[in-house]
Amino acid sequence: LVSWAMKLHALSITRWKHADASIKEPVHLSFAVDLSQLSFFQRGTVKEITALVLRTCVSKTNPGDYQRLEHEGNYIYIIARHNGLAGVCICDTEYPQRVAFAIITKLLDDFQEQNNNKFSEAKEDNCQPFADLDTAVQQYQDPAAADKITKIQKELEETKQVLYNTIDAVLARGEKLDDLIDKSDSLSMQSKKFYKTAKKHNQCCIVM
Repeated sequence: LVSWAMKLHALSITRWKHADASIKEPVHLSFAVDLSQLSFFQRGTVKEITALVLRTCVSKTNPGDYQRLEHEGNYIYIIARHNGLAGVCICDTEYPQRVAFAIITKLLDDFQEQNNNKFSEAKEDNCQPFADLDTAVQQYQDPAAADKITKIQKELEETKQVLYNTIDAVLARGEKLDDLIDKSDSLSMQSKKFYKTAKKHNQCCIVM
């Protein structure tokens, strides 16, 4: 498969550790989704569902871990740092793992540097905008564009153990992502209906 046929779906910088104890779930300080192939009416729905998937993956990754979760023909790559931040990349299974982790590492480093390691404690998503995410979602659709940062990260990744799993396997016993989506208070009825319809027609890649 040639590189241009690969797909990078979404990126996030997510805070998993909160000063406010009442916040129980990870908060996306900034996240970006490639909506270029979706109609205007699908975009809000897909962003909602993607935010929930990203949040779920971060909540199931331990501090210090590199993890790859599989779901519906896509891989979700997560790096959770001890400082309370995590970076996530959702892409298809053809997208090179080394590139995905290199992109996450660079974005986390740049985000921390730009903000002097000070992170918003708000509970709303996108509370600390980071334009580099939107740029990266477009720029790195072709993994070759990340060659330079991939070489820099090569030695680091080779010494890091990556955990491999599926989303459903890391959820509570008997729980599935479909159930979380169905029960979620953060998703509109429209988003839930869209997800069920896409799944029924085997088009889940649309919502990832």
